[in-house]
Amino acid sequence: MKKLKPGIKIYLNGHEETVQINSGTLHHSEQTPNEIIFKNEKFVQRYEPEAYLPKRDWRTPTVEEYKIFTGDHKNKKDYNSVFTGKISDDIKELFIKLDLQTAETEAEVYDRFRKNEMLVNQINGKLNTFLESISLAPFKLMSLAANFANSEIVSLDKRNLPSGYTANEVRFIGVHKDSSKDMTLHTAHKFGNRIAFNLGKESRYLLIINLSMLQVYNMIKKKIDIKENEVNNKNITSYFFKLFPDYPVLRIEHKPYHYYIAPTDNCFHDGSTMGNRSLDILMTYLGKFLI
Repeated sequence: MKKLKPGIKIYLNGHEETVQINSGTLHHSEQTPNEIIFKNEKFVQRYEPEAYLPKRDWRTPTVEEYKIFTGDHKNKKDYNSVFTGKISDDIKELFIKLDLQTAETEAEVYDRFRKNEMLVNQINGKLNTFLESISLAPFKLMSLAANFANSEIVSLDKRNLPSGYTANEVRFIGVHKDSSKDMTLHTAHKFGNRIAFNLGKESRYLLIINLSMLQVYNMIKKKIDIKENEVNNKNITSYFFKLFPDYPVLRIEHKPYHYYIAPTDNCFHDGSTMGNRSLDILMTYLGKFLI
């Protein structure tokens, strides 16, 4: 296994037991497919052609590994840090009243928000107050999403799926980096980060590689000719996983009513609900958050 490099730091707030590490990634075709249950139908998880997945050999990090990725509040920026935390009790109680955790479909989640306008306004007010206290710039709601239970990785592009899509039409992206319009590898660190709240009833997981895009770019540059291979913001994911399949992935537990903050434009990541049986519900805001 390739040794971890110092890079993006993770702030676990005294909950070191919530993180695990593995021995790298592999192309989805090299691993036994995972099975998902969707609307009482079992189906094998399928992927985009260039999707890469974390290996399943998760373990507790060593003391030396903890020292490499754990944050020490030095040179702390929105683009080089991952933060974890818990929603305050007053906001948590409002979400409990909204009763999202009994929802079984994404449509039911949206319906709870539509039918409880007064409660949702209270939630928005308190959430905005919290976000303003940790924000360096304007922020906005990105999404309220519901993901499959027992999903190895959760990200998929729903924009091209037809209304009423079936399980066989779903293709998962794999571990990836987000990409905003006009972004380059040398400007990825300027696009802020996101905060994601787990509103489901089970823990989910943030999968992350602790390297910034500039670090990844420089690692690839030592292996191949960057210009000749036209390495760019769109294809750097494939290049990295092909060239460095043994670079470890970190898996951070994301408990119910907890949040994480991560620079998802500036690092490889995904979410996972492996082992879960209930709907995964995630509310995400984009901004420049720093704790």
